Amino acid sequence: MLLMDGEPYEKGKSGIWIDRNFARVQGIGVGDSLQLILEGTEFSEQVRGIVDQPEHLYFMIDDTYTEPQYGAYGFAFLDSGDYPGDVLTYDRVFIDVDGVEDQFFLTDEDKAKIDTVKAGIGELISKTSLSFIPKQKDGGYNSINVDLESDEMLSTVFPALFFTIALLGILTTMTRLVMKQRSIIGTLKALGFSNAVVMIHFVSYSVIIAFIGGICGAVAGWWTLGTYVHGLMDDYYSNPYSRMEVSGKVAVMLLLITFMAGVTNYCACRKLLVQRASEILRPEPPAIMGAGALEKTPVWKLFDFATRWNYRDINHNRMRTAGGILGVAACTMLSFTAFGANELQNFNETWEYEELTPADYTVGFAEDAGYGTVYDYARQYNGQMVENKEGEVFGKNATMLYNISVADEGNLYRFENEQGQFVRLPYNGIAVSYKAADALGIVKDDVISFKFSGEPAVYKVRVKLIYKSPATQGVAMSRKVLENLGAEFKPNLMYTDMTVPGSYVTERPEVSSVFSKEQFLEAYRKKKASMNADIMYIMVIAVVIGVVVMYNLGIMSFTEKTREIATLKVLGFPTGKIRWILQQQNIFVTGLGTLAGLYAGSKILHFMMIQLDVDSDFMYARMTIGPYIIAFILSFVLSLAVNAIISAKVKDINMVEALKGVE
Repeated sequence: MLLMDGEPYEKGKSGIWIDRNFARVQGIGVGDSLQLILEGTEFSEQVRGIVDQPEHLYFMIDDTYTEPQYGAYGFAFLDSGDYPGDVLTYDRVFIDVDGVEDQFFLTDEDKAKIDTVKAGIGELISKTSLSFIPKQKDGGYNSINVDLESDEMLSTVFPALFFTIALLGILTTMTRLVMKQRSIIGTLKALGFSNAVVMIHFVSYSVIIAFIGGICGAVAGWWTLGTYVHGLMDDYYSNPYSRMEVSGKVAVMLLLITFMAGVTNYCACRKLLVQRASEILRPEPPAIMGAGALEKTPVWKLFDFATRWNYRDINHNRMRTAGGILGVAACTMLSFTAFGANELQNFNETWEYEELTPADYTVGFAEDAGYGTVYDYARQYNGQMVENKEGEVFGKNATMLYNISVADEGNLYRFENEQGQFVRLPYNGIAVSYKAADALGIVKDDVISFKFSGEPAVYKVRVKLIYKSPATQGVAMSRKVLENLGAEFKPNLMYTDMTVPGSYVTERPEVSSVFSKEQFLEAYRKKKASMNADIMYIMVIAVVIGVVVMYNLGIMSFTEKTREIATLKVLGFPTGKIRWILQQQNIFVTGLGTLAGLYAGSKILHFMMIQLDVDSDFMYARMTIGPYIIAFILSFVLSLAVNAIISAKVKDINMVEALKGVE
């Protein structure tokens, strides 16, 4: 244990060491005397210390609790000599495997050592009621490990994704900057400034701007989303070392962005500086390209003038067009990810608390509450009894520690198949959740084995159903199937539509928890708030990046086409007609970019939802067309608005200046 205040524990020392969160909320301090009841025996102990312990990092008692309740419950340590009963019965033994150092990153050699130890212990306990559980499969340890892996994955993938998109903005911004400074670069060179001096001037400018922007972004991230998410983590994890730190990845991202800004400006300037000053001071000549493949086919004659003009422009400026498609795709991808995640979260709430467990109240019972006690409550409240217990499930690929659910007759604890249809638990076999089946390497009609933790009996049964679960993964069966296997039904949960007083938790020792549906929903929505913050963050990034990239590319495209647009005006094309020609090309580019973005967004969203909660099984296939439509419309509206602003410059073109450039 980690001592926060008071005396350190020593073997044989009397007294009690109390969880710091419980002590804080209850106002308990070192030296206080506490009256305790343990297994029916009342005794008193003096508080020797306030402590923390990593076994209780994720502060939840069981699955009936939806969020930590600091002060409502806690943990404490006593020396075995202070045990008030006659016989102290230990319920677990901790074994450390020699040579296995890093518990989070096991090598093949480490795994082999653990398997050897497990096999040896398994022979000793095979005929007892003991279970061997490797640390990696312990529920509490595994949940923390999975959270760390998920956070590590997200903190790598999403910065990389945002950096890639931001790079597109840097490329367009810096390239546009050099294009606007073309005459200045030519003038500086004509006045005798060396290429190196001009290069250093422009590259240093972009480097300084990018560096300042990166610093501002890091500071803003710290005080906004970073502080908010850190506060949420503190609500769910009891970690005495919890603090915010600047990740090394921030420095790496800052250096990369600064470097790319400098490289982009360097390449753009170098392209100009290899020319003579007189060439730089004149407008850039149009690119010379031959006819495209489509122009050589009979189909070409069927197109109108606007289509032909846009085709040739796209064909002559492929990189610019590709950049436009990529910019729109990035905006659409992030928009779809945000709206899709929000819909999946809302759907998951309905799925779990309205469809699968529609009961108004869930009652949890103490471990020593017998069947008769739970049955009496079920009769009184017209409830459905369920046994939820941890156990080992033996599959083809692995042996996993999963939740085993046994449901009595009733309609308040339900199951759905992979198509989202309600199904009854099989009468001649068991059901396995989709994600558990995938991890175990099993399919329908396979025969698997399972055993309850703490019981020696191993049961063989056939898988008759694969079901989808939004939360806990494992296996499920009806009470009849369990009893046909020769096992005893020991319910520890009851679901009911009748109101159950919350005072039962404090007044009746057989009841461990009472939660209403509203409490579950309130806790879920609190947890969902962090997702909503992420969604808003992604949306802002999507809109800002989308507008910046589209505007930069639009301005670059318009600048390159100034001479052609002036020619059209001289030939008598009205301004409205010219703007419509430009808008047609924009619609085509936006359409391609939007479709690409929707496809990429669907992949990113699926990956993100899996990483955020590996135990959840979001019904991704049941997502409506809504997020697709919203993301599609948002991208088109932004693109059309930006293009309308740029194409409005058509009426301001000086035709004499535009047409006297290089032939």
